[in-house]
This record gives sequence, C-alpha cells and structure tokens, in this order.
Amino acid sequence: MGLALLVALLGLVGTPPLAVFVGKLTTATAAWDGGHAWLAPVVMLNSVLSLFYYLRWLAPSFSQPDRGATALPKPNGSAAWPTAVAALAATASLVIGISAGVLWTVVDGIAVI
Repeated sequence: MGLALLVALLGLVGTPPLAVFVGKLTTATAAWDGGHAWLAPVVMLNSVLSLFYYLRWLAPSFSQPDRGATALPKPNGSAAWPTAVAALAATASLVIGISAGVLWTVVDGIAVI
C-alpha cells in the first residue's frame, strides 16, 4: 500500500513516467501553442510547489511506528481487495505513462478515421 501511495502522490505532482505527467505536459503544451505561453511555466511551477505538500505524506508512511503507539484496529473482513485495487491503479498509471507515446499515436490515428 505504501508503494501505491508513493505512485499516487508522485502522479499528483506530475513526475514522469506516470500517466498524470502526460496530462500536465499536454496541458502545458496546449497553453504554449495556444498563445498563452505564460501559463505553461505556471503549470510547471505549481507542480514543483506541490512537491512540498504531497511528499510530506511519504515520510510517515515509510517510517517505523512508535513503540508506545497503539495499533490501529484491524478492518472487518478481508483487506485484500483494497490492496489489489491500489496495486492495479499504481500499475496502470505506470503502464499508461510509459506507453503514452504509443497510445497517443493509436488514439490520434483512430481520431483521424
């Protein structure tokens, strides 16, 4: 679950090779090409500034719990499906981000037809 959180938070920041990076890059490129060149650096600056907020979550997620802390109660039933969904979403973000060029070409070819 910690790795899925890492992928999700880095995706929100817009780091490559995650799927959200492709969206932020496309948005910044469209702003630049559309005559709003000032907006592209604002998009990128916003991504850099969001590192402060999102990456603060990671240190507590991967640190050892205090010895005197009380444990969280175990959820009723199986916790396997939330873990599987988180792992699937993180994997999908990586796969879409890595294969974005190929997917973009396929989608662009379909849109022309």
